Amino acid sequence: MTAGTGLRSALGPVRAHAKSIAHWALVLAALGWLAWQAPDLLRSADEAGTALADLSWTWTGICALLALVALATYGELHRRLLVVAGAPIGIGTMQAITFAENAISNTVPVVGGAGSMAYSITRLRRRGVDATLASWSVVLPGALSTIVLIGLAMVVAGAAGWLPVWLAVVLGLVVAGGSALLWVVVTRPVVLRRALTGLLHVGRRLPWLCHHCRGAWALDPGAVADRITARIGILRPTPLQWVVLIGLATLSWGLDYLALTAAAMAVGIPVAWSGLALGFLAVQASIALQILPGGAGLAEAGLLGTLLAAGVGAGPAAATVLVYRLITWLGLSVVGWVVYAVQIHAGPPHRHRHTAELAPHPA
Repeated sequence: MTAGTGLRSALGPVRAHAKSIAHWALVLAALGWLAWQAPDLLRSADEAGTALADLSWTWTGICALLALVALATYGELHRRLLVVAGAPIGIGTMQAITFAENAISNTVPVVGGAGSMAYSITRLRRRGVDATLASWSVVLPGALSTIVLIGLAMVVAGAAGWLPVWLAVVLGLVVAGGSALLWVVVTRPVVLRRALTGLLHVGRRLPWLCHHCRGAWALDPGAVADRITARIGILRPTPLQWVVLIGLATLSWGLDYLALTAAAMAVGIPVAWSGLALGFLAVQASIALQILPGGAGLAEAGLLGTLLAAGVGAGPAAATVLVYRLITWLGLSVVGWVVYAVQIHAGPPHRHRHTAELAPHPA
């Protein structure tokens, strides 16, 4: 055994201990953020007045159930993409990754989005999914869900009369056609190879990455880019699989919208579906902006303003916002962090493998 190998072996327990401390620090920081934000929502209870006194716990439970199933449906979308690429992951494992990823994204300031992706990739690699496929499969579900939401927004805009029907149809077709064209261009081997070659030239100069992989990238970046391109090429859904994937993304958004409807029913206010749909889109736009984790502040203000504009009283509108956000943001985040706390001690230990990066992958 060489001196370098002995040193790495001696430092192994120290690194593992430091990583455990970092994981628990992240959990505590995220829960602290939730505790700090919770009073802003709870203060809405004062404005809700008597609306919360008559709260229907049946509809509140239905709202919570719909929110859970909506997030689980998104997790199934991610799992199906991995199945398409020949990397099946258990349903329970994928759901655990999804709930923890959602918690990280919605509660960690500044780096929540990137941190949630890094967490998912790491957990998938522990389950035997190579780095290329893990990274690609983490990006695609979010992109597909965003595109589907934009398409659904066009449909709602036409149906609710916010836009002329013909314009809503044209915009929807532009979104669908543009997305399909972008997929064809991005997945072309020539385009992928050029993009990956450039990334590998940059990556081999980053000192914190694996020195074995950086050595291979420096030696023959073109060959490595070819192998990664071939690996990504495996993730090509058939037309029927695309239908299933788009259906799952649509179902996930639909269940989330129904959760908002259930929150309004729990308060007992009649709201037109178009008004709730506009409020729902306002919440999702606030979350997408990532100014604050989970759209904190902006999401509540957007939903509250939309309900008030729809003719709902201030008290019932505030109660609806309170119920919906406590469940879909704070509630799901707490569940996700509990899953995260369990997962950091579960599953096989992560060992960086060089096979996927250095060796050719069989077709």
